Amino acid sequence: MMTERGMAAPAIAGSVLAEFDTILAAVVPELAGRVQAVAFDAEIGRLDVVPDLPAAGAQLRWRAPKLVAAANERVRGANVRTRYVLAPAPAPA
Repeated sequence: MMTERGMAAPAIAGSVLAEFDTILAAVVPELAGRVQAVAFDAEIGRLDVVPDLPAAGAQLRWRAPKLVAAANERVRGANVRTRYVLAPAPAPA
């Protein structure tokens, strides 16, 4: 029913964002709580993330293939193709 009404992409995007902490902990456990997913564009498969420090962003760039694979495995139909690391922002207290 959701696919017929054009609601599949937003539902998948929400699932990717909701599951991001679990996905990140499985791939790069040392970055858990240090990186936040802020957007997922299901049409182009782009996942935007924000690290709390530049070093966390660099480590995330190195692990991008594993992160993308884990996201696609965890959320069926997500079709994450790439991740985009935004400028660092302090983590919420």
